[in-house]
Amino acid sequence: MDKGFTLIELLVVICIVAITTAVALPRFWQMQRQARIGHLNGVRGAVHAGATLVHAALLSRKGMADAVPCGHDAAADNRIEGSGTVCTEHGLVQTTNGYPASVTPGTKSLPGILGAAGIGTVFNPTPEQLQAEGYAVSVSAGTTTIARADATSPAQCSFTYTEPMAARTAATISPSVITGC
Repeated sequence: MDKGFTLIELLVVICIVAITTAVALPRFWQMQRQARIGHLNGVRGAVHAGATLVHAALLSRKGMADAVPCGHDAAADNRIEGSGTVCTEHGLVQTTNGYPASVTPGTKSLPGILGAAGIGTVFNPTPEQLQAEGYAVSVSAGTTTIARADATSPAQCSFTYTEPMAARTAATISPSVITGC
């Protein structure tokens, strides 16, 4: 009796492996896409919560400056109109018209919406730190665009936060765009 496999047995095994791979790979890619969408929506929720909490803190302080410094920073001015600052548990956050400001990451200034929402592992992350955590963030004219850096098309796997341009108006957060996730 010969030891080993016949050609037919080998072909059957190869066919089974090929069929399993053909079925499993698209499902695996779909799971990755769903994970990116879920992560993006989670970050969008954090931005919404951060903006709401900062606004509520400013309203509760009625525009009155804090008497003591915020951690190692200066005292917050708690301005509801125009540019200002608010004290959070991690430090000062820049505000515009009562909501977190859109601040370019990595600048020496105080953080805005990214710090208020806790995006990243540090309070005022650099673009490199955000990239390492899977984010592509850009700021232009008061609008912060947050995208998944690992998406097939990051611009189509994103949402925007726009600071209010006038007093007594709310910040806006766009729905998530997920066509390129």
